[in-house]
Amino acid sequence: MDQKSESRAWRVLVVNPGSTSTKVGLFDGEKPVFTVNVAHEAAELAKFAAVSDQLPYRRQTILDAVAAQGATLEGVDCFVARCGGLQPCEGGVYAVTDKVVADCFSGYTVHPAILGGKLAQSFAEEFGGTALLLNPPDTDEFQDVARVTGLHDVFRTVSIHALNQKAVARRFAKENGKRYEDLNLIVIHMGGGVSVGAHDHGKVVDV
Repeated sequence: MDQKSESRAWRVLVVNPGSTSTKVGLFDGEKPVFTVNVAHEAAELAKFAAVSDQLPYRRQTILDAVAAQGATLEGVDCFVARCGGLQPCEGGVYAVTDKVVADCFSGYTVHPAILGGKLAQSFAEEFGGTALLLNPPDTDEFQDVARVTGLHDVFRTVSIHALNQKAVARRFAKENGKRYEDLNLIVIHMGGGVSVGAHDHGKVVDV
């Protein structure tokens, strides 16, 4: 961050490419300028042979959503994306790099979340600003015992709606005057997929 962060709130575009929709939000600091959820017809998505082929379509969807709100991406300081297909990592905020994008498109994960990093990177390259991701589905904070399957040399791997789970956990903590890092919680995500996470003092230790 540079000195402008001291004089005004950062302008942030958030994108969440999901299996049936693309969510877009523009914020001035914590104040929402707008949030929209663009639903995609199954027949439209079926036109693409692979998820990676959806990239230009999803990018245009975001640009159209921004324009429909009478807004612009000029002057956006930070582009933040839901991003999947990464190597296992602790929850947190990460810069989107060429290595991140390569991992996303490696074929390990087949879900529109793989598009998030490249979308954020492409917007940052065109409009300036920083490209970031946070709390990807690959967030791995498991306790060792949670990896055990009972089969020799076969271990559980992580796939969790970490972005939503951690956001809900932090909201709950704030509303109750506490810190997420001080709580033990069970958090349930119920959407196109379902995940149940055990949160131990700020870490998702089992799913």
